[in-house]
Amino acid sequence: MKKLELYVSAILAGLMIGVGGAVFIGCGKTPVGAVLFAVGLFTVCAWGMALFTGRVGYLIGNRAAYLLDLAVIWLGNLTGTVLVGLALRYAKPAYAETAAEMTAAKLGQAPLQTVLLGVFCGLLMYIAVDHFKNAGPDFGRYVGIFFCVPAFILAGFEHVVADMFYFALGASGAQLGGVVRFLVLCTVGNALGSFLIPLWKRMKV
Repeated sequence: MKKLELYVSAILAGLMIGVGGAVFIGCGKTPVGAVLFAVGLFTVCAWGMALFTGRVGYLIGNRAAYLLDLAVIWLGNLTGTVLVGLALRYAKPAYAETAAEMTAAKLGQAPLQTVLLGVFCGLLMYIAVDHFKNAGPDFGRYVGIFFCVPAFILAGFEHVVADMFYFALGASGAQLGGVVRFLVLCTVGNALGSFLIPLWKRMKV
């Protein structure tokens, strides 16, 4: 896939994760909202959009050039989530207030907490996406999405693309440094979690 095409695909994926995050906030951060958040990953998988947390696990056993693809995807996801976040700052001010509270709580975590919560989310995301890729053409391939997405949200695990959206919606300029550090740590955690099953598969061979 050409880099521009990949970037546009990643922007669309970021938009959809932002929509999922908005639904979660709109539902009052309830279990129902956690389930409906899955509309984001459902759309990403159904239309083959490029989502960092859905693809980073496939770095294991892939070519080194795949790292550049992942960087393009990460930036595209950031672009998409920021667009949704900024739009909703204007269109839904109450959502921004909720996101500001979420931002403060996330930035108050210790760095190791963020990494560990990212690891568990990355693991669940790999399970959801890999099941979709390998479960066949029927509707059963979506089951992993609707189990794993609510699971990571209700457990309080950290998803870097979802967090991009929450920060774009609720963070202040004074929090920018903390936001950047958090996203780096969460990216590392999501990647490490996504590597667990692929590494285990390679050990079995």
